[in-house]
Amino acid sequence: MTTDTQPPEFDAGNWVKMARCAVAASVVLSAVTVAILLIVDPPKQCPSWTPLWEMLAALTAPLLIMTGFVAIRWNWVARRAAKHQRRKMLFETLFGPMTPPAIPVTYFMVNLCVAGSLLSQLPLFALVIQCTDWLRL
Repeated sequence: MTTDTQPPEFDAGNWVKMARCAVAASVVLSAVTVAILLIVDPPKQCPSWTPLWEMLAALTAPLLIMTGFVAIRWNWVARRAAKHQRRKMLFETLFGPMTPPAIPVTYFMVNLCVAGSLLSQLPLFALVIQCTDWLRL
């Protein structure tokens, strides 16, 4: 009888690939947004790019750092969360249930990456909606 000393791998599956693709697409779109803000002069509808730069700094950068870390270090994050969940289960075994049952950590991580990627594109959305003439009637 042999024991498996390797830690489990959590990054197999199409959902993980989708989460990583969402983060990668978000990074590319954010780079396009930065390039637009650096290269293009602000139109008359948006006399200054300052609010968009602030959104990029306050919203996009932290979200991309967090989701990028999760996407790159997927197994490490999943193992840490599983270890924490095992400790919590041991505590609940000794003292009774404290919280409702948790969802699998990888489901949460996929949702975190996809939602963070979408939310990080608010500056680009604002740029397209507020600062372009072709959408105005």
